[in-house]
Parts: sequence; structure tokens; C-alpha cells
Amino acid sequence: MSGGTYGFRRFALVTDVEPDAEPIRYGIRCAVCEACGPVVEAVKESTEAAQEKANGEAKRRAAEWAAVHRGTHHDHYTYRCVEITPLRIVPGAWR
Repeated sequence: MSGGTYGFRRFALVTDVEPDAEPIRYGIRCAVCEACGPVVEAVKESTEAAQEKANGEAKRRAAEWAAVHRGTHHDHYTYRCVEITPLRIVPGAWR
């Protein structure tokens, strides 16, 4: 194959905000025993401010599990919040 021109394109990994994107999800994990609470989905909203509020509510609901877990495991003080954000690759500039 001769005479062809090839170019390289940069791509970016961005948060998927398309209408068909998966919702953002939150979960809490005990750092001591690795037990996990339920995964909570954030309600998809149409504005950025409303989405931030919905994300905060989902994170708060996910964190409720830590209090329940701590009630039965009195020496477990450390937890991790796991956020699952849908991402997608979009084309960028040509090099």
C-alpha cells in the first residue's frame, strides 16, 4: 500500500453524560475486613446542580451501611467510599 496518508489522533477519557449513560454509583467498603455495603445508584438529573445533589444523596445513603457495620464490628474504624463513574472515550485533535 503506497501513497496513503496516515494521521494520529488524540483521544480523551471523559465522564459519560449522554442520556443513555449508566448512573453514577457509590458503595462503602470496610478497610479492615473488606466487607462491602450495598451499591447505591444516583438518580440521573438534567442540571449539573441537581446531579451534584443527587450524587450527594446517593453517597449519604451508601454511607449508612458503615454505621450498621460498625455496630457489629466495634474495632472497625476505617472505610472507603467507592465511586463508579461511567466514562467514555471521545476523539480529540489530530497530531
